[in-house]
Amino acid sequence: MSKQSTISRFFKPIKKDDVDRVTVSHQEDNHQSGNSKDTSICLDDSSDDDMIIENHAVSVNEHHDQPVIQQPKTEEQTQGPTKADVHDDEQGIKHFAFKKHSESESDSNMTAMHERQAESSFDQKLGKIMKKRKVDFKVSSMFHDELNNENNSDENESTSKSTKKGSGKLTPLDQQVQKLKLENMDKVLVVRVGYKYKCFAQDAVIVSKILQIKLIPGKLTIDGSNDSDANYKQFAYCSFPDVRLDVHLQRLVYHNLKVAVVEQSETTAIKKNSSNKSNVFQREISNTFSKATYGVNHSFDRKSNTNPILGNTKSIWALEIVNGCTNNLEYRLVSVNLNSGEIITDIFSDNYRSTDKISTRIKYLEPSECVVISSDGIPKSLQKVFTAQECILTVNQELPHSGEHFTEDEEKKLAILFDKLAPQYGGNQRFMTTIKALVTYLKQYNLQQSVFFSSNYKSFASTLYMTMDHSTIECLDISSNSGGKGSLFWILDHTRTSFGSRKLRQWILHPLVNHDDLEKRYDAIDCIRETVDDIFFDSLNNILSKAPDLLNTLNRMTYGRTSRKEVYFFLKQLIVVRDHFKLHDAYIKNEILNETGKIHKGSVYLVEIFRRLVNYFASLQLPNLFSMINISAVLDKDTTIQITEFFNLNNYDNSAEILDIQRQIEGIKSELDENLKSIRKILKRPYLEYKNNIEYLIEIRNTQVKGVPPDWVKVNSTKVVSRFWTPSTAKLVDRLNYLKEVLIRECNSEYVRFLGKISEEYSGLKSVIESLAEYDCILSLAATSCNTNYCRPQFHKECDKSQYIHISQGRNPIIESLDVQYVPNDVNMAQNDGKINIITGPNMGGKSSYIRQVALLIIMAQVGSYVPASSMKLTLFDRILTRIGAQDSILDGMSTFRMEMEDVLRCLTQSTSRSLLLLDEVGRGTGSIDGKAISYALLRYLVGQDTNCPLVLFTTHFPELSNSIHSPLLKNYFMDFVEEYKENESWPSVIFLYTLKPGVSSDSYGLNVAKLAHIPLAILESAFEKSSQLKEREKNETTLLNTPLMIKQILQNLNSDNNYDKESLVSLYNGLLESITE
Repeated sequence: MSKQSTISRFFKPIKKDDVDRVTVSHQEDNHQSGNSKDTSICLDDSSDDDMIIENHAVSVNEHHDQPVIQQPKTEEQTQGPTKADVHDDEQGIKHFAFKKHSESESDSNMTAMHERQAESSFDQKLGKIMKKRKVDFKVSSMFHDELNNENNSDENESTSKSTKKGSGKLTPLDQQVQKLKLENMDKVLVVRVGYKYKCFAQDAVIVSKILQIKLIPGKLTIDGSNDSDANYKQFAYCSFPDVRLDVHLQRLVYHNLKVAVVEQSETTAIKKNSSNKSNVFQREISNTFSKATYGVNHSFDRKSNTNPILGNTKSIWALEIVNGCTNNLEYRLVSVNLNSGEIITDIFSDNYRSTDKISTRIKYLEPSECVVISSDGIPKSLQKVFTAQECILTVNQELPHSGEHFTEDEEKKLAILFDKLAPQYGGNQRFMTTIKALVTYLKQYNLQQSVFFSSNYKSFASTLYMTMDHSTIECLDISSNSGGKGSLFWILDHTRTSFGSRKLRQWILHPLVNHDDLEKRYDAIDCIRETVDDIFFDSLNNILSKAPDLLNTLNRMTYGRTSRKEVYFFLKQLIVVRDHFKLHDAYIKNEILNETGKIHKGSVYLVEIFRRLVNYFASLQLPNLFSMINISAVLDKDTTIQITEFFNLNNYDNSAEILDIQRQIEGIKSELDENLKSIRKILKRPYLEYKNNIEYLIEIRNTQVKGVPPDWVKVNSTKVVSRFWTPSTAKLVDRLNYLKEVLIRECNSEYVRFLGKISEEYSGLKSVIESLAEYDCILSLAATSCNTNYCRPQFHKECDKSQYIHISQGRNPIIESLDVQYVPNDVNMAQNDGKINIITGPNMGGKSSYIRQVALLIIMAQVGSYVPASSMKLTLFDRILTRIGAQDSILDGMSTFRMEMEDVLRCLTQSTSRSLLLLDEVGRGTGSIDGKAISYALLRYLVGQDTNCPLVLFTTHFPELSNSIHSPLLKNYFMDFVEEYKENESWPSVIFLYTLKPGVSSDSYGLNVAKLAHIPLAILESAFEKSSQLKEREKNETTLLNTPLMIKQILQNLNSDNNYDKESLVSLYNGLLESITE
C-alpha cells in the first residue's frame, strides 16, 4: 500500500472557507490532493506494510475490498487531534502531526495569535464533522472490527505526549498478552494483531535482536520488574507482516527457541452471538514451534519435496535418573521423533562421572528437548553434555501420577499400551511411568498421540546390529554436516523419498551383525540390479520419486495438523501405488509371489516386502475415504472453499449438519435476492445488482444520493459513488456471516473426525510406508553398487572363526567421491598375521586416511552396500572404536591429553575380540618420553590379550615402538614416500606416494609440513639445525646404551674353555655402566 499524504484518505475535504487561515503540510513539501481548495494534512506512516486505520475510521482492505466504517464515538473520542502525535498501537501508525508554517520569520505577535485561533477553529470544526459520522453496525471482517475495538482502548493512552507516562492500567490487549505470557513463560509468544504478528515485552527484545527489526519502546518485562517499566504505559513490542511468519519462525526456531503462535479464536460474527462482551477478541495458542516440533506443526507449503524439513532428525526425550550402587547411575530413556513417529526406549547404567553412554545416544537420537526426572537433580557433567547439544532441559523431581495429568481417554490408551509393551519390558512399571512423563511433556504441544501406538516402539540396543559410539560417528564422518557432502550418508543416499532417506540413515547408523540378514540385503540388491528395467519396477520407481513425505504426513494427521491438500495428496499417492499393483497383478503373482518366479528365486527379502504390500492393499479402506473428498474444492486457491466444500457430501457419511447449515445460508441468500427486488422499486432501477455477493452493498452515484431513504446506512463512498445497506440487508448480512462462520466451524469439526478415521488405520499405513521405505533403501544401495570398481564383500559365516579382514585395492569412499585421485591399498589382518598393525610414515602421508578407510569399508559392508575395492573378505565386527584427532574440552575441564586418555580407556573397556580399534598417534598430547612410554605400555597390554585382542590399527610417530615388542600379532607398515633435495635447502622435501608398505619410517618429516604451511625460511633453517643436533645426540646415546648390552651378551655366550680375560671384560662392563649412570 503506497503512502498517502492527505487526510482526505479518511475524511471528506474541508473547505478553506470553513477554516480561517489553516495550512497543514510537510515542512518542505506542501502539496494538495483532489480539489485545489482542499486543505492538505501530512500523514507520517512509519511502515509501508501497515494498513492505516485512523482513530475514527477503518480503511478499505486492499485485498478484500472491505467497506470503510465511520464508527460512533464518545465525547472524549470525538475531540479533534491536537498538536501532539496521535499513536495507533494496533496498526503501527506512529503519528500524524499538525505543523504550522509562518508566512515569514518576521511575523508579528498578532499574526501568531491569528494562527493559533485558526488552529483551534480547525480542531473544533473537525470535531463537529466527526460527531455527524455515526453508524450503528460493525464490519464483518474480524480483523477490521478487532482493530476498531482494540485500538479504541489503546488510543487514549498514546495520543498525547503530555499525558503522564506510567499512569493508568494496561490496555485490554496488553492485559490479554500478559495473562497468556504468565502461563507460558518458557515460550516466546508471537501474537496476531490484525495483519501483523507482534511480540511484547521481553519476547520483543529477544525477537527484535534475532530478526533485526525495530523495537518500539515500552515496558521490557511482562510483570513490570524492570526499573524502567514505570515510565511506560504499554509493553515494548516489535512486529512483522503475517506473510513473513514462516520465514521468521524458522529463524527463531533455529536459535533454539520455543515459539508459541497466538491466534484469534473467535470472529466478529461469532463474537456478536457469544457471551464475550469484552472489546478484545479471544486469543489462544494455536501452535508451539521448536526444533523437534516444527516439522509436524507447520502449515506452510513445502517448496521442495527433496529438502529435509527443519528438525527432521530431532527428538524429544524423557530421561529418568536413578541412583544405583557403587557410584553408578541408572538411566531410563524414552525418545520420540515426532516427524517419523519412532519411539526409542533404553535402560542402561553408567558411572556417575562418565557421559560416554549418554553421549552416544545423543549422537544417534539428537535430542533438542529433554524432561529429566530425578529426585537429586541432574549431575553437572550431564548438564554440560546437554548444553553442548543445545538441548532445552526441564527438570522434574517427581513422576506424573494417574488422574492428575491425564484424561480418562488417555488413561485407557496408556493401559492398552502398557499391556502390549509389558512382554517387551518384562513388566517394568517403573519404566512405564517414564512414558507417562513424556506424554505429560508433549501435551503442551498437543502432540502426544503417537506415543499411544505400540508399533512405534523400538529398543535402542539390539543383538541384530552394531552400535557405534559418539566418537566413532564423529571421527568417521558417518552423518556429519547433517548428512551432507563429505559424509558416508551422502555417498550412499540415492533414495527417491524422504521417508526412504530416513530409513537409510537408520541402516547406516546400525550396521548389521547377523550374517543371514546381510545376505538377504545383498541378494535383494543383486536382484534389483538385474530387474530394475522391468516395467513394474520402472513405473514404481517413478511413482516413488514423485511421492510426498508420507510418513511425516501420516503423523501430522495423527496430531490433527495436516492441511486438506496434504490429506488429499497422501490418500491419492497410496491409491496410485495400489492401482499400480492392480495393473501389474499378473507380474506380481508370477514373478514375485510364485516360487518359480525370478524375483522369488533371487531375493527372499524383496518377496517379504511385496507380500506385505499386497496383503495390505487387498484390505485397503482408503478408496472409500478418498471418495469422500471433493477434489475441485481441495485444489481451489480460496481457502474458505477448501474448508467449506472439502467433503463430497454425496459420499460423506456424516453430512446432515453441514447440509442443514448450507440450506440456511441459501435461505438467507434468497431473502437477500427478494430484498434486492424491493430496492429496485424504491430506486426505480430494474437492473440494479449488489456490488458483490460478499457485503451485498447497494452502489449509488453521489448525484443521486438525495433519493436514498433516511434509514439506509451509508457504509463507504468515493468521489463518484456511495454504498449503502438497508436496515433489512444489514440484518441479513449479519445473519449470513454468522452462518458462514458456523459452517466453517462445523466443517473443521468434521475434518478432525475425518482425520480420526484415517488414524484408525495408522498401524497398517505405517507398515506400508515402512515397506516402501525399505524398498527405496534397496534401490539406493543398488545404485551405489553400480559405481566403478565396487565389489560385493564376502563374509565368513562360521562363528568360531577368528577375526580377520582381507581387502585388495581398497579405497576411501568419501575422499574418492570428492574427485580426488585416491591411491588404493591392501589390508591384511588376522589372528597370527598382523592382528595389530603399527603404521609409521611422514606427516600428511595418509596414515589417518588409511585407517579411516578400513573402518568405512567395514561399515559399508555391514550396512549391505558394495564397497570400493577389488575384493573384500571379512568376518562380522561387533564394534568399531576410535581414538582419532586432538581436542580439549573446556566445559569439562579436560586438557587435550586428558581427552586422549579418556578415549583410550573407552576403547579398552568396550572392545571385544571381534572389534576393530583405530588408535591414531597415542601419546601425542604429552612429552616425547611419556608419549613413548604410554604407547609402549598400551601395545604391550594389547599383545598380552592374545586371542582376546581386537584388531588394531595403530599409527605413531615413534618408530622405536616397532622394534621394542616382538610378537606374531604385530606387523609394521609405513606410508611410502620419496625424499627430494632442492637447491638452497638443507633439508629434504618429501613426495608422498600414499602406498602402504611393510617396514618402518625413521622420520616424520615435520619440516616438510611446516614448509607447506609457508613458515618463514629462517625459522625452518634454524629448526633443521636443531633437529640435526638432537638426532645426532640421540644416536650417540643409543649407541652408548647398546654397548653394555652387547658386552653382556658376549659374556653370556663365552664358553669356559675360551682363553678370554673374563675378569678384564667384566671390569670393562662395570666401568661403562658406571660412566653411563653418571
